Amino acid sequence: MIVESVVLPVKPGFEPGFERAFHAAEPLIARQPGYVSHSLRRGVEEGSTYLLTVEWETVEDHEVGFRESPDYQEWKALLHPFYEPVPEVLHYGDDLAGPREAWVDEPGDPDDAALVAFWERCREAVPGMPAEVPAAWAFGGTRAQASKLLELVLAGVKTGTASALWDFEADDDPLPEVGEVNIIVDADGVPRAVVQTTDIRVVRFHEVDEQHAASEGEGDLSLAHWREVHAEFWDEYSTAGFSPEMPVVCERFRLVHSEGAPRP
Repeated sequence: MIVESVVLPVKPGFEPGFERAFHAAEPLIARQPGYVSHSLRRGVEEGSTYLLTVEWETVEDHEVGFRESPDYQEWKALLHPFYEPVPEVLHYGDDLAGPREAWVDEPGDPDDAALVAFWERCREAVPGMPAEVPAAWAFGGTRAQASKLLELVLAGVKTGTASALWDFEADDDPLPEVGEVNIIVDADGVPRAVVQTTDIRVVRFHEVDEQHAASEGEGDLSLAHWREVHAEFWDEYSTAGFSPEMPVVCERFRLVHSEGAPRP
């Protein structure tokens, strides 16, 4: 597929007439063999210029098929009187931008249908789970963090997490409660585990103790390591940034259900 791109310099003051003529001409191009789609956008800085893009299967579909057809003569009669000067038409090839997953370093969003199916399996395996599908989220702020921390949960190493109270307040989200369950998804948004909150404490960053630091299962399990990585994380991802005085929600949880084994 190729893209025809052309900036249309419409005579100032003739914009309304041009737009009416363009809408009348659209069926002429849309019915051509090899036509895929088109768009017309008006300039912001220069309101008398328009950007026309047309997707074609091949350059020949435009340069030969359309331009040598009777429809093109009608197209010219409708639109070309509005241009000054005559615009230059260019063609562009394949889109070289990578897929979103290749450059966005965020965990994927979970699929609603997959969450429902996962929760049904969880309720069959674990009696007493509520009927409503709980909240689903990934640990960390990047895909790598989501994968690494999930593996620690599945291996039974990670039984604690910490969140910035300021973020709950900024997003007007309720704090976690003892007894509630959550679905943990992987980097692709696939539901993998269910955890249940067993304890909640809110303390200042500098008051987080060694026991909680070890419960998060990261690095050498030391408080020094916990402080270093969490200060960096909240400095980058927290709404209000990082402060040694910031209130931290320290949560402990247990693994209730999982699908897929942790990596060796």
